[in-house]
Amino acid sequence: MLLGSLMLPLDRSLISPLATLSEAYTQLLDAQLTCLVLDEQPRGRIVRMRSILEHLAGSVMHGMKADPNRPIATIAEHVETLPQSAPIEHAAKALWRRPSRAVLVADDQGEVVGLVGWPQLNHFFDEILDIDYATRLHFHVGDRPGEMARALAAVAATGANVQATYLSHPHGDQRLGTIYVPDDAASSARAALTGAGFHLID
Repeated sequence: MLLGSLMLPLDRSLISPLATLSEAYTQLLDAQLTCLVLDEQPRGRIVRMRSILEHLAGSVMHGMKADPNRPIATIAEHVETLPQSAPIEHAAKALWRRPSRAVLVADDQGEVVGLVGWPQLNHFFDEILDIDYATRLHFHVGDRPGEMARALAAVAATGANVQATYLSHPHGDQRLGTIYVPDDAASSARAALTGAGFHLID
């Protein structure tokens, strides 16, 4: 599958750089997206939900006043741009290297026409694994023998029936793992992984 067939089009992900943190937060919730592309040229920056929350909640946690009217462009991040003719595996590798972000997708003229983030990549995984009615749990796994087996054992101890798993190639001393469990077992499986010392990725 190529990026062009999986990407989220810009008409669903553009936001003005003059928009405030609160406006971007609302748009992200309404569209159930993890990031937005700023509506500016040349395009090459995104805004993540996590960044918005870090600035709003982080200010309060550190005794400062949150600033929901801050322009969203001030917390934008530069990301990679890949051609729409590239295979989805290229985006997957980029996202594994930089979790919780996205890659922009360009047409044959080099113009950005969309983005691929975790929601699109997860849809791809769901399709190739043919998983229905399951919750996926993403987490960091140490690049050591037996770590994924330890995660699976923790989930199995809850009585959850694991439907599928995925383990990335190593990046430094870490890998990223995914375990699919039935929806009704997700809460206990998530707690088991956290209790076993694994850091879950939202």
